[in-house]
Amino acid sequence: MKKNLLPNKATDAPLVSVVMPVFNAAPYIKDCVESILNQTHFNLEFIIIDDASTDATPLILAAYAKKDRRIKLFTNESQRGISITVKLAINKAKGDYIARMDADDISLPERLTKQVAYLEKNKKTVALGTQCLLIDKKNNITGTKVFPTKHEDIYKYVFHFVPLQQPTIMIARHRLPANFEFYQDGMNTAEEVELFFKLFQFGKIENLNEFLFKYRIHGENTSLKNIRRTFILTLISRLKATIKYNYRPPISGIAMTIAQAMIVLILPQRITFFIYKLSRSMFSINPSSLFSGKVAYSRKTSRA
Repeated sequence: MKKNLLPNKATDAPLVSVVMPVFNAAPYIKDCVESILNQTHFNLEFIIIDDASTDATPLILAAYAKKDRRIKLFTNESQRGISITVKLAINKAKGDYIARMDADDISLPERLTKQVAYLEKNKKTVALGTQCLLIDKKNNITGTKVFPTKHEDIYKYVFHFVPLQQPTIMIARHRLPANFEFYQDGMNTAEEVELFFKLFQFGKIENLNEFLFKYRIHGENTSLKNIRRTFILTLISRLKATIKYNYRPPISGIAMTIAQAMIVLILPQRITFFIYKLSRSMFSINPSSLFSGKVAYSRKTSRA
């Protein structure tokens, strides 16, 4: 394994490239950036692309970029969306490992160290996520989000729900083809689903069984702004997976997709949003137990 040290020269190749799209994240961006700069793994570059923010985000980022040379800051002249912006960031990345990050979340200090260690040891794994703590606008922990850890479960459950939290994932880029296309343009809010189906073709996708990430729920999350659009894009990705990527969903996955479609596409969005928010405010489900006959819950606090 490469030494976990900050490179002495700006031209030295980092082991990890953290890539992050940003748009109007001023209330949360300081905590986010500092969580990456304070990682126990130092041998990294932090590629941030501001997607034409109109708040104080550019000024905050510019100040951090002056203080820490690991930050590589770029700006889109006009807003281009998450998928394109992340692709631009990945194209600039030099690391063997690509770590995703979102501008309103927080990575715990040992996240990158533990992900690199696991990927270095497990050569057949191409992507690795973590478990999540849920936080609110004020950084209060409001609950947990628990995901299956084994590749077999993630592969099986991807037609039921998204079995990884996208900003937690680290991808072993050197285990993928040189021409691998990470994201497809226009898939904002559901871009990770198709990515997972693509990655399945080249190795295992797993999750660490540790809470190494704080995922913020604040009402302005991209996926919450238009639940119907998010689901439609997810549905497109699922259908494409069966045709283009040779994914064979279990019968339970097909049934779940049909049930989700009935709720999301038939009911008014305000009712769908209410049901979604109500379920999120009460429980965080452990997906790995959903089809074993043992459903485990982590009840959220009264602040949720």
